[in-house]
Amino acid sequence: MKHRISKSTALKACIQKQQDLIENFTKRVADRNIDAFSRNESASQTENRSGTKLDILAALENELAFAKQEMAYLTLLDDKTENNVVAPGAIVVTNHLIFFIAVSSEKVEVGEKTIFGISTKAPIYAEMKDLKKGDTFQFNDRKYLIEDLY
Repeated sequence: MKHRISKSTALKACIQKQQDLIENFTKRVADRNIDAFSRNESASQTENRSGTKLDILAALENELAFAKQEMAYLTLLDDKTENNVVAPGAIVVTNHLIFFIAVSSEKVEVGEKTIFGISTKAPIYAEMKDLKKGDTFQFNDRKYLIEDLY
């Protein structure tokens, strides 16, 4: 069997990626706050863009809140549990990709390997939920074989 990615290391990498995302959104919200509440100077003094600025600020604040919720979820995952079925906290090694069932974090580098963090709301998760090592599933016209699961 190929070398397994430590679940603890995978979780730490996802937490770090989530922390980076939170820091990015925090900075963007702070920058937009300054911009949204600064004097509105445009070529046309009759044109008020503060509504749009406030909409963008609200959207960024919502994204930041969601990122913080996902971080809270990550901190609740148990990296000591050995999963026998695809469920939250599992690392699922397939013939194509390695998935970490946690939050949607896309590609995360763990050592020399790449894992894909997916949430339980992801369509691909619905296809693999409760499957076991050796089972297959299909997603987007691609057949996946679960080679390892832990």
